[in-house]
Amino acid sequence: MITEQGRIVRPLGAFERTIDFYMHRNPVQFSLVAELDGRVSPASAAAALAVLRDRHPLLGVAVDRTAPRAVFRTAGDAIPVEVAAAGTPWRSVVAAEQTRPIPPAPGPLARAVLVPRETGCAVVLTFAHQIADGVGGLRALLDLVAILGGAPPAPAAGGVPETQEDLLARVGGTADAAGAATDGAFPENDARMNAAGELVPFAGRVPHVDALALDRGPTARLVERARAEGASVHAALCAAAATVFHRRGREFVRVLSPVDLRRAAGLPDDVAVRFTGARTASVAGDARGFWALARAARASLVRQRAPHALVAGSAALAERPPAGPGDAEAMMAAATAADVQITNLGAVDPDGPGPDGLTALWGPAQITQLSGEHVLGVVTSGGRLRMTELTHDPVAAFVPDMAAVLAEACAAGTAP
Repeated sequence: MITEQGRIVRPLGAFERTIDFYMHRNPVQFSLVAELDGRVSPASAAAALAVLRDRHPLLGVAVDRTAPRAVFRTAGDAIPVEVAAAGTPWRSVVAAEQTRPIPPAPGPLARAVLVPRETGCAVVLTFAHQIADGVGGLRALLDLVAILGGAPPAPAAGGVPETQEDLLARVGGTADAAGAATDGAFPENDARMNAAGELVPFAGRVPHVDALALDRGPTARLVERARAEGASVHAALCAAAATVFHRRGREFVRVLSPVDLRRAAGLPDDVAVRFTGARTASVAGDARGFWALARAARASLVRQRAPHALVAGSAALAERPPAGPGDAEAMMAAATAADVQITNLGAVDPDGPGPDGLTALWGPAQITQLSGEHVLGVVTSGGRLRMTELTHDPVAAFVPDMAAVLAEACAAGTAP
C-alpha cells in the first residue's frame, strides 16, 4: 500500500548526503539481474514491486534537496516497470540503464525492466545509490523473486533503516581487532595509493559490458584453494585483476573493494546504504607469486575493515560532511580512484537452493563517471561465480583473462 506523498521519512545521513551531492552532476545507479525459468507479466511484476516497496521503506522515497539538509520524503508513485523487446540481451538493458539517470524526485528511486525470452525471462532491477548498495539491492531482488514465485520474502528488519553513521556510533571495536593477518599488506600510506581520479562529465554514453560465469567445478576449486592458501575468494579476484593489468604493462595497480558493513560491523540487513571503501595495491614484477599477492590483499582488507577503523572513518565523515557537490566530488574522486573496482556480493545460496525459478544472478552493474574505471560486479549462485564488468575504456578480454588467471592459480602446486 503506497503511503501519502511528501511525508518526511528522515534526513539523509552523512554518507548518503555525500553520495547525493556527488550525484548532482554524476549520476550513479546500479543494476542487478535475475534470470528466471518462467515468464513474468507486467501486471505480476507491478504487484510484486508494490509488496517489495511496502517491505523496504527506502524503495518508496524521493530526495528533497530544497531543505537546508536534504531529507527522504515518501513518494506517491509505484516503482515503475518497463518491458524490453523480446530477446533483448540483459547486457544491453543494464548498459542502457547507465545512460538514464534516476532523478531525486518525485521518486521512487528504483525501477525494473522485464526482458522476455523464448523460455523464461530476465528481471533487471536498478537502484539510485542514495537508497541502496549492492548487498541491499541483492536483498531486494531476491525478495522480489520470492514474491513472484508466491513465497513469502525473508523477514524484514522493520521500520525505516537508520543511517549507517548512527548505527556505527553504537559499534564497539578496539585497535587490537585490526592486528590479525596483516603481514605483506601493501602500505596504504604509499603516495601512489592516494592519487585522485579524474571525473568525466556525464554525457549519457553507453558503457561496454562484459560478463562471464565460471562453471561449478572451477568455482568450487577456487573456494577450496583460496581457503587452503589462507586467502579468500575476494582476495583472489583482486590478485587476478591486478595480474591481468600487470601483464598488460601497468606498473602499479589499485583495486577498490566496497566493504559491506552488515558483515564487517554486524549492522542490520536492510535495503539501505551500508558500505565503505577499501583499497589494495600491487607493483609489477613482485616476485611473491599469485597466492602471496592474494594473501597480501586479504591482509590489507582485514586491517581496513576492522571495527575501530570503520567507526573512526564514519565519525570523521559525520563531523565534516561535504558542503556541496564540489566537496563531494573531490572526496569521492580521492576515495574511490582505482584501476578496477570489485564489488563481490558473495554466495547467495551456500547452504541450499535459491528461490524457486531463479536460474542465474548477475551484477551489480554500474559506472561512477571516473576516467578509466573498470567496475566489476561479482555474485555466486547455483554454485557458479559470475562476473559483470562495465567500463568506458575496454581492455580486451579483461574478464576472460581474469578467469584464466584464476584457473592457472588453482591448478598450480600448493605453496609450502
